[in-house]
Amino acid sequence: MDDYARVMAAFEQLRAAGSPLLRTSEQGERIAKVAFRRWRSFDRRSRVRRPSRADRIRDLAHGLADALEADPRLVGPLMRDYECLAKAFAAVIDPVADGDATSSV
Repeated sequence: MDDYARVMAAFEQLRAAGSPLLRTSEQGERIAKVAFRRWRSFDRRSRVRRPSRADRIRDLAHGLADALEADPRLVGPLMRDYECLAKAFAAVIDPVADGDATSSV
């Protein structure tokens, strides 16, 4: 299974669990495209000298909100849902051993 298929499977699990951001598979596809682009461009965009996994996940969550919300300043509590999506994406694309460093996100 390739990265895209694994991401879509993870998003499907979140959708089944009731994620308000993943009401349809089409929304999942759009979010996956944005997430891949944002994740891959992190090193070029980031000014953090030694970015942590939590930095990448936080950046991805903000990037998803910026790309998908009409007015990202009004995201409010939905930001937690974007963080959940970002963590799920990172777990598939960049898995880490036990002791995941995302607990601070």
